[in-house]
Parts: sequence; C-alpha cells; structure tokens
Amino acid sequence: MTEEEIIKMVIDEITECRLGELREAHNEEYDKLTAEISALSGQMQAVLSELPTESAEVIDGYIAKTSALADKDCAYLYEQGAIDCVRLLKKLGVL
Repeated sequence: MTEEEIIKMVIDEITECRLGELREAHNEEYDKLTAEISALSGQMQAVLSELPTESAEVIDGYIAKTSALADKDCAYLYEQGAIDCVRLLKKLGVL
C-alpha cells in the first residue's frame, strides 16, 4: 500500500467518523433533509419503474455519477481545508 493510499484511507475514516457524529447529533435540519430524501427516493423508484428500462438506466446512471462526483468534491474540499488550516496557522505563527 502506498503512502497516498494510506493517507486517503485515514482521511476516509476520519470523514466517516465525523459524519457519524453529525447523524447522531440529530441536527433538526439534517434530519429533515434525510427524511425528505428518503421519501423522494421511494417516489423516484416508482417513477423509474414506469419508464422503459433503457431510460431508467440512463437516469439511474446519471444519479450515481453525480453522487460519485459529489463524493470526490467533498474529499477534495476536506483535504484542501486541512491544507488551508495549516497554511493559516503558519501565517499566524502558531506552527
């Protein structure tokens, strides 16, 4: 395993822990959005089942790729936030 893979694995674990904390905190806005997404998911599946298979697969593929891209964006922003934090701490003379 390369150093880059290890770092990515550590960042992924930290991110999952923090997301778990967020989910357990029962943030009202977060809980509301989660419930809305759950309801929409059922409705979306019903709509997709009415479409021709090829059309449903296109939409499902689009949703999956959009979600994968959002995951990559979040991972990048997390890493960039850590870099920016260190840069700021250096400028402040803390490090």
